[in-house]
Amino acid sequence: MTRIPEETIEAVRSKTDIVDLIGEYVQLTKRGKNWFGLCPFHDESSPSFSVTEDKQLFHCFGCGASGNAITFIMDIENSPFTEAVVKLAERTGIEIDTAVSEGAGAKPHNEFKSMIEAHALAANFYSHLLLNTVEGEEALEYLEKRGFTRESIEKYGIGWSLNDNEALSSLLKRKNFDMKDMERAGLCIMKDDGTGYFDRFRARIMFPLHDGNGNVVAFSGRILSGSKQEAKYLNSPETPIFEKSHILYNFHNARLNVRKTGKVILFEGFMDTISADRAGVTNSVAVMGTSLSDSHLLKLKRIAKELIICCDGDDAGWEAAKRFADLATQKGLDVKIALLPGKMDPDDYITEYGGDAFREKVIGNPHSFMSFIMAYAKRSKNLSYENDMLQYIHEVLEELAKRTSPVERDLYFRQLSTVTGVSIEAINQQFIKMAGHQAKKAKAEPKPKYGETMRPQPTVPIRKKTGTERAERLLLFHLLSDGELFDRIRLDKQNLFVREDYVAIFIRLAGFYEQHGIPDFHRFAESLEDRELRKIVLESAMVERDPEHAAEEIADCISHLEKYKVSLTIHAKIHESKEAEKINDHTRALELAREIIQLRKSLTTL
Repeated sequence: MTRIPEETIEAVRSKTDIVDLIGEYVQLTKRGKNWFGLCPFHDESSPSFSVTEDKQLFHCFGCGASGNAITFIMDIENSPFTEAVVKLAERTGIEIDTAVSEGAGAKPHNEFKSMIEAHALAANFYSHLLLNTVEGEEALEYLEKRGFTRESIEKYGIGWSLNDNEALSSLLKRKNFDMKDMERAGLCIMKDDGTGYFDRFRARIMFPLHDGNGNVVAFSGRILSGSKQEAKYLNSPETPIFEKSHILYNFHNARLNVRKTGKVILFEGFMDTISADRAGVTNSVAVMGTSLSDSHLLKLKRIAKELIICCDGDDAGWEAAKRFADLATQKGLDVKIALLPGKMDPDDYITEYGGDAFREKVIGNPHSFMSFIMAYAKRSKNLSYENDMLQYIHEVLEELAKRTSPVERDLYFRQLSTVTGVSIEAINQQFIKMAGHQAKKAKAEPKPKYGETMRPQPTVPIRKKTGTERAERLLLFHLLSDGELFDRIRLDKQNLFVREDYVAIFIRLAGFYEQHGIPDFHRFAESLEDRELRKIVLESAMVERDPEHAAEEIADCISHLEKYKVSLTIHAKIHESKEAEKINDHTRALELAREIIQLRKSLTTL
């Protein structure tokens, strides 16, 4: 096992455009020279995450996260250095032997690596069975009748599981996978007598489910035929690598197109996403048989400006759309709802009216949130009945009271008046009364105690750095960019740093210079496993400085830190002197007093 050559690492770093890379994970907007977006490392509602194109660095003014392209991948995907370089190399077309590692004793990138490898093997196995075997012919014909092309089947990795209890289990055994881990991964189940394992999925069309990085982490299997008592779909259980509340189907494929369009389409199920893709809608995702979670919404908010919800046209679909829309608006997303006629689902609509109609009339013509609310509130009511009409007005105004735009209120007052025949003045009076009641109710309700609120925590205010902290940061910058300065300080002054993190960085920097010989703050930061230390290094590398007065800056930093260390020693000796006096050790107290006087005199010469 060998290391990745330094020149290869530099080539990967220099060929990776950090704006393009981070833009695949975060919706970025250019302001001045830099790009800004919502930080992917902490929850925030206002963009404080900055990407600097000329320096090829990122920095969050909220949580302090800093780095370059390689450390971004290390942090966002929890990957070791080697794996991050290999991923970026594939992205930029640079060839790297995938067998390389950080050394013979290197650990796998995480303890669940074998689970991900097993899922990749299973996905390839199922795909082969569907496309290349007699056993898969019936399932392939079924898919083709449903409108699937071979291209779409291969794109989504659709496969077929044999009607055999141990087809996959036997393959996993032959490949030396730990079968207990395979059971934890949801691929097989232990027999009742404990003598072995059998396959979880049998005689089903297999749809791989991917995480945000494109790794297969689970499956959904659909029956082709059989007993009505069998569930139509069988999904993998939640495992260490698969949590429904964190996975959005097709997120890894859709991310680039979402970023380009600024819009993401959200469906109820993954089959809707596949159908929409066949119709030319390439920026869609779907929840995995669960409710829309905060984690889902955070992912979508970071990459999209607008969320378009498209659920089935039946009652359950309307209810799902309402739930999704409520949750998304609470998170501050710009939400629209695409409605389907009758009780159609997306596949029904595309089959009957075609992909063009679906793109233009459904997805391309969505309702605003309030327009949807009016339609939702009206569905189950007969407005010729007074009670239904009053309830309808109440439900719409209740939702409208949460919105602050006078223009929007006026628009919907007029629409309500047209639909119900009630005057705008009467609707306005009812609205004022309702808004007042809500305000009193909100005032009377006890405020949530600290930690009870479900809202995103506000960004921690940036504390102003002390003179000593600024001196440490500026000196570290010069040490990162000047190897001779580092050697001089190391020999003459030893370690000037005060804070433990900076002392740790100084020690590691010594080892880096011994190994590499030349300054390279990018490579040094990438070599640090501790994310906090890496953040300090890259934050220091971005500090504002005066290149024409570098010598004066360095001298000022050294002087300040030396004085600070002497002052700390003085305070310690004063404390020790007081303790000596308490126990009547006057000789020691006098000795300490002399030392304190000498230290105070030394401050004038530093």
